[in-house]
Amino acid sequence: MPSAVGARDTLLYYAGDKAVFDEHETTLKVLGGDTVHLGGEPDLAALYEMAVGGTLLPALAGFFQGAAAVQSRGLEASTLVRFTVKWFEMINSVLPVFADEIDRGDYTAAASSVNLFHEMAADDDAFGAEAGVDNSWRAPLNDLLLRAVEAGHGDHSISALVEVLRAPAA
Repeated sequence: MPSAVGARDTLLYYAGDKAVFDEHETTLKVLGGDTVHLGGEPDLAALYEMAVGGTLLPALAGFFQGAAAVQSRGLEASTLVRFTVKWFEMINSVLPVFADEIDRGDYTAAASSVNLFHEMAADDDAFGAEAGVDNSWRAPLNDLLLRAVEAGHGDHSISALVEVLRAPAA
């Protein structure tokens, strides 16, 4: 985001020749103070940008769906911010747990199972219909959940979705 350019806490990551990075690090920190060199492979920064960026649009679409829903009841979208931020904080707290499960390939200690999310899909559809909100954007997510259940991950942690994402649908 343009407003983040130059901020001390703006994270920017780079890849490629470490000696070149080291030579220009002071200058690069002017663009964003939280500057990281990821490694010598030149495409690592692009890989991380795309990997992390994959969370942005679904998170925003979820907020926009919620905003449309509360507005359908005559409420302001701004009333949703406090509660959405709390959800983001919760997500922040479980990401290390999910990353550990994924790295170990062990999804058996499910705090939130694939089945739980899969079964909630019908509730999400009912909510959308009741609120008069188009939630068709969720269809690919619901399909992913179904594929995970069909692959035997229903009782596993929601992080087991990574196993289905590794093998895209035909």
